[in-house]
Amino acid sequence: MRVLVTGANGFLGRHVVAALLARGVEVRAMVRPATRVDTLGWSPAVDIVRADLRSSRDLAEAFRDVDVLVHLAAVVSGGEDAQFAGTVGGTERLLDVMAATACRRLVLCSSFSVYDYTSTRNVLDESSPLQQTPEVYSRGGYTVAKWWQERVTRRYADQLGWELTVLRPGFIWGRDHGYLAALGQQIGRHHVVIGPLTRIPMTHVENCADVFALAATDARAIGQTLNIVDGPGEQVWSYLTDYMRGTGARGLRLPIPYLLGSAAVRLAFATVFRRATKVPAILTPTKFDAMLKPLRFDNSKLRQTLGWTPPLDYQQCLARTYGPVSTATATEIEMPASWSPDAAAALRARR
Repeated sequence: MRVLVTGANGFLGRHVVAALLARGVEVRAMVRPATRVDTLGWSPAVDIVRADLRSSRDLAEAFRDVDVLVHLAAVVSGGEDAQFAGTVGGTERLLDVMAATACRRLVLCSSFSVYDYTSTRNVLDESSPLQQTPEVYSRGGYTVAKWWQERVTRRYADQLGWELTVLRPGFIWGRDHGYLAALGQQIGRHHVVIGPLTRIPMTHVENCADVFALAATDARAIGQTLNIVDGPGEQVWSYLTDYMRGTGARGLRLPIPYLLGSAAVRLAFATVFRRATKVPAILTPTKFDAMLKPLRFDNSKLRQTLGWTPPLDYQQCLARTYGPVSTATATEIEMPASWSPDAAAALRARR
C-alpha cells in the first residue's frame, strides 16, 4: 500500500508519516517546493514530492501509484481570506486532480471546530449538531475554512463514489505545542482560568497520528466519521498545572466559574461590543463556547469501530511533551502491538 500525505511536514503530518512507516506502509510525503526536509528526521524510505496546493502543477505526479490520500493540509495562519483560499481552494484543486487518477480512498483531517458548541448539551460526540450558516461565520477564519473543507470533500466523495473517512481531532498537543486555547486567557505571566474543572477534548499528537495511520490501512474506517480524543480529557486546572510545571512558567492563576464568565461575556457582547467590528475571540459568545463550554467527551465510537486504544497514556504524553528530548531510547518506549519492528526507529526519528 502506498499512502500520499499532504501537509506532511506539519506538526501532525510528520508524526503521521512516522506512524504509517511504523505500520510498514509506503509513504509519499507532499511538501511545498521550498520546504527543508533535512531537519525532519525522515528515513530514506519516505518518497518526497514537492507541490503546492495553490497550483495544480505537479499534483498529478503526486498521485502516481497511490492507494490512499491522507489529507492534512490546511492554512492556519494569516487572514480569514487567506485561510479560506488556501484550505478550501487547495482542497478543491487536490481533489480535482485525484478525480483523474486511480486513487479512490481518502482520509480527511477535519476538526472539532465544525461542531455547534452553543447548541450542544452535556456530551459532544459524532451525533452533535454541526455549525450552520450564517452562524458559522461568527466563529472565525479557521472554523469557516475547516467547515467548508469538509463539505467540499464530502461532495466530491458522494459524486465520485470515493471511500471517505473523516477524522475530527480535538485539541492536538505535544512538544512545543503544549498551550491550548481551552486554558482560558493568559495575561502576561498570569492566567484567567474559566471553568477550572472543565475537561479538555485532548489528543496527543502521537496518539492522533496513530489513528490516522490506522484509518488509512483498516477497511473498517471506510465511510466513518470519527472524533479523536484520547479519553475524557484532563481538567483545565490540572492540565494548566502540568503545563506550567513542564515549561517552568511562573504566574498566578485566577479561577472563574464558567457560568459567571459566560454571563459576563454575553453581557459585554450585547452592550459594550455591540457595534465593534473586531472583538477578541474569548469575548465572542460562540468562540467562548467553543473554547470553554463544559461538556463531556469520549472516544467510544473510535474504540468500537477500529478497536483503537491510545498507544500512550497521559503520563507518557507529558513526558513526550515536557521531558528531555534525548533521554528515551527505543527499549524504553512501549510500542503498540500493531506496529512493525521498524516502529522504534521511526519513533526515534520523530523525537
